[in-house]
Amino acid sequence: MPTDRQRPRRGPHRQGAGLAAEKAADWTPTSPLRSWRWLSWRWLSWRWLSWRRLAATGAAVVIAATGVAITLARPRSTPHAAAGPAEVGRFPTPSAAVPEGYAGLMEEAQTLVDWIVARHPSRPQSTALAATLAAERGDQETAATLWRAHLERHPETAEGWYRLGLYAVKEGRDGEAAEWLERARRLDPSLPDIQGHLGRCLLKSDRVDEAADVLEPAIGDDRGGAVRLFHLGHARLRQEKNTAARAAFQGAIDRAPSYTGAWYGLATALARLGLADDAERARAEFRRLKADDAEAAARNLARDESVRMRRLLAGWYAAAGRIAALDGDTQEAKALLSRGAAVDRSTSSSTAPPPTAAGEGH
Repeated sequence: MPTDRQRPRRGPHRQGAGLAAEKAADWTPTSPLRSWRWLSWRWLSWRWLSWRRLAATGAAVVIAATGVAITLARPRSTPHAAAGPAEVGRFPTPSAAVPEGYAGLMEEAQTLVDWIVARHPSRPQSTALAATLAAERGDQETAATLWRAHLERHPETAEGWYRLGLYAVKEGRDGEAAEWLERARRLDPSLPDIQGHLGRCLLKSDRVDEAADVLEPAIGDDRGGAVRLFHLGHARLRQEKNTAARAAFQGAIDRAPSYTGAWYGLATALARLGLADDAERARAEFRRLKADDAEAAARNLARDESVRMRRLLAGWYAAAGRIAALDGDTQEAKALLSRGAAVDRSTSSSTAPPPTAAGEGH
């Protein structure tokens, strides 16, 4: 056998492995004391692992139970509930007397509009009310934003495009206004004065022939009335069709005898046709009506704004009542109409004109 000196030297890794083997051998439970220590270590290791498994299992059970409880507690939506109005309480009808001043009336109007939008958010009439109030406050940008948001959800709403067109007209953006008004006319040709507004925008954009086609009424079609015929007269003047222009202005006057601008257009058409005496009589009537208009404007400036606001608020209550009736809530509709009648007793709220987002009624 080789002696210790004849054995080959071990490398460092060999020496480390040998030491580990020697230590493991020393740990082998050959004595009772060592056996007890080895068994204690094994028992503690097994118990520690068991507690870890038990804790993980318990946590998983708690998480699963929590998820099931949340799922069961969540209310189930039905198609009928999703299609109905938002869960908002009935309108808090004011119990106090109608406010006297403009500010108090505007505050009540804001309460009404906030409620109607929350209660009936999908109705275009609700958006119309909110936009009308914004325009009354002088905030036309907010009114336009409300309609744009509604049109993103309901692009088939003709009144939305119609109102955006009117806002663009007020800001002098006639090309954009013509595009929106044309879209509104395709969706609903019965909108108030839609032909007249669209024709005016086309005229201001120098699209005279298109304007004449839009403004020319069909036989038996009286939509737009005097306003439509007034703009048609101007289109015929620019086309140098003076006889047709005379007929259009005369038709506008027949429908609205105090239409100041129509008298001036008629005088222009008559002068071009060489009818000087008739043209002078038309100019005289124009000057008289213009003086009356100036007096009426002065009276409007001097009158109490709260009177006008009462009429507007009564009309808005009537519109809110119609919205409630559309959703089948007749009791709520009656309460709204009753409050509208109390706001302005000079006008029946059931026959008040519908609200407009452009703020007409001044």
